[in-house]
This record gives sequence, structure tokens and C-alpha cells, in this order.
Amino acid sequence: MTPTVIEKHKKIKTRFSKKDIPKSLIYEEYAGKPLYYRGFKEVMIGLKTFEQIMGQSDTQAIIHGIIMNFLIKNIDEQAFFAIGNETGFHLSKKNNVSSDIVIYDKQILQNHQTQDKYFEIPPLSIIEIDIQGDTSEFGISELDYYSMKTKALLDFGAKEVLWFFSKTKQIFVAKPEQNWLIMDWNNDLCILENYTFNMGKELIKSGWKL
Repeated sequence: MTPTVIEKHKKIKTRFSKKDIPKSLIYEEYAGKPLYYRGFKEVMIGLKTFEQIMGQSDTQAIIHGIIMNFLIKNIDEQAFFAIGNETGFHLSKKNNVSSDIVIYDKQILQNHQTQDKYFEIPPLSIIEIDIQGDTSEFGISELDYYSMKTKALLDFGAKEVLWFFSKTKQIFVAKPEQNWLIMDWNNDLCILENYTFNMGKELIKSGWKL
């Protein structure tokens, strides 16, 4: 009689101590508590590379490109300066975040002395595209994270925080001392109080289907 061979499946590690996770996998920091990139566990067990989880998806990249193209073509380049690609902010001690697109008052930015560090001066407008952090590991829901980060950016001094969510095709609009709004991205959105942007129309104009 042939003996039965029992295969032992290797248990995949899903919990990691803070000291085991490299700092490169930290997306943001709130009160000293790290928020890791979504997908960091796959990097830790070798299923993905850091570059794979850090980069935007194709959908996010198109949305990012549509917004940046609009800003470059329409905003007053003498008054404003738009920056893309994960701009970092040092909000306060042990509070560090990053944002997809930011718009600064150009004169304020030109008077800023660069130090190869995160910005410590607030932009006028902050635009976020989806959520990049692992909120479940941080211990909160995505909605709680959206609220926490938005409030932190407004407290930092931003005049508006705009979130584009690709799955629901919605925009969340937050401004100081105003009720936060949720709108369909086929509706007109006012950026910097002066520029009307409509994601649905811009996608059609550019020939994209999302």
C-alpha cells in the first residue's frame, strides 16, 4: 500500500512588525503613526515590487493627465503654478502627507527657499485622485481616512481640497468653513474660484472612455 503524502502548505505572513517594514513603504504619517502604501504586504512577501504599488493605475494616470492638461492650458501662469507627482507636505511634527496635484500662488512659491524637504507652506488648491494608502492596516475606513486627510490639509492652510474618485465617478469638494460637497464628475467644478472644469466633458474632448 502506497503511503499517503501530506503536503504542508507554507503559511503566508500577513502581519508585520513596524521595525520589519522599510520606510520606503510608508505613504504618509499621522501623529507619528505610519500609513503604508496599498499593496505593501505583497511587497513584503515578494509578490510585487515597490514600483508596482507606488505607481498610478492606468485609470488614475489618465485622470491625472486630463486635470494637468486643463490646468496648464487654462490657469494664469503668471499667478499660479501647478505641480503634479506626489508633492510632499510637512504639516507639523510627525505629520507628513503627499498629494497628487497642487496649485500654488506663484509669487509665494518663488519667495520660498528650497531645502530639499517637504513643503511647509500650504498651496491654494490640492487635488487627490483615489486613495493610495492601506487604510485597513491603519485601522480606519476609507471614508474616515478621506475626512482625516482633508481636515489636516485644510488646517494646514489649503483653500480647497478636491478628491476625484474613479470607481464612483464622483468629486468630493472641501473648503474652509463650508459644508463639504459630493458631486457627479459630469457636473461643472470651480477650481480656484475662477476656472470651470468638467471631467466628463474633458474626457470626451480628449477621446477617453473611463
